[in-house]
Amino acid sequence: MTATQKRRRLPRWLGILLVVLVALMLLPYVLPITAANADPRALADPNGVFLSVNEAELYYVAYGADDAPAVIFLHGLFGSTFTWRKNLAAVAAAGYRTIAFDRFGAGLSDKRETLDFSHAAAADLTAALMDALQIERAVLVGHSAGGNVLAHFALRHAERVEKLVIVDGAIIGASGPPPFVGALVAFPPINRWARVLVGALLTEERLAESVEAFYVKKDWITAADLAGYWRSFQAAGWDIGLIGLTRDSSANKLSDDQVAQLAAFAPRTLIIWGEADTVTPFETGRLLADLMAGAQFIHYEGIGHQPMEEAPDAFNRDLIAFLGR
Repeated sequence: MTATQKRRRLPRWLGILLVVLVALMLLPYVLPITAANADPRALADPNGVFLSVNEAELYYVAYGADDAPAVIFLHGLFGSTFTWRKNLAAVAAAGYRTIAFDRFGAGLSDKRETLDFSHAAAADLTAALMDALQIERAVLVGHSAGGNVLAHFALRHAERVEKLVIVDGAIIGASGPPPFVGALVAFPPINRWARVLVGALLTEERLAESVEAFYVKKDWITAADLAGYWRSFQAAGWDIGLIGLTRDSSANKLSDDQVAQLAAFAPRTLIIWGEADTVTPFETGRLLADLMAGAQFIHYEGIGHQPMEEAPDAFNRDLIAFLGR
């Protein structure tokens, strides 16, 4: 071997590294994706509706008369229309048109990779749904990550806000991964690895453990409640949606200036919080109430992250009272 050939030969360790990298990029395409793949229409509620919005399919449920004042409910991460099962009919019975929808990437709505799953896009999706249902203004009720969607909506579509109800909202202190994480997740081999792993690791038992951790009082939780949360993870593409929500989450965080702008809505805002919340801590609720001076602040002792489920009677009573104020 000549001296030139020796110089051109790759170091052994570098050759091994290249082989490993190529194998890692190809292997996920050999491994099966085990995520459930049911038709969302087969999982829909009796009063569920699939509607074409922004050239994608959105799923929603509605109660009450079409000409009644509209109240739109926005779910959080792992949530769906099912999250509001203890509230929609009760609020509608008080004289309102109640609507809950699955945002793109969640529940039974569209989950194509090409969609934008950020909270700003979800806010614009809310406005588009209002257009489709001929609703000019509405009360927005947002829970957890849905509270952040609500905040984006208020800042982007202020003229369409009747009132705001923030429920354990992920607004102050909420942050997503840095932008490079989204770029990594979008890289096809890594995206494929994510689908393989998510499908294999997110079992019905693990989801039940995650959901139960949201509550302090667990004696009310039934198999039907857990099955309702599991429904979303039976729909085709749920793994694509969950990964897409992570991919686009770096754009969710509001700047300090944007959060400060929410103070303009304080006189027509209700903030509801569970004092025992370990997901969006009660202290962040206090900070938000201080920032939105003049907003009504209601908190429930011994209640966790999901007051609308864990204390539905109190939640519905306080929400209806605020709506009629």
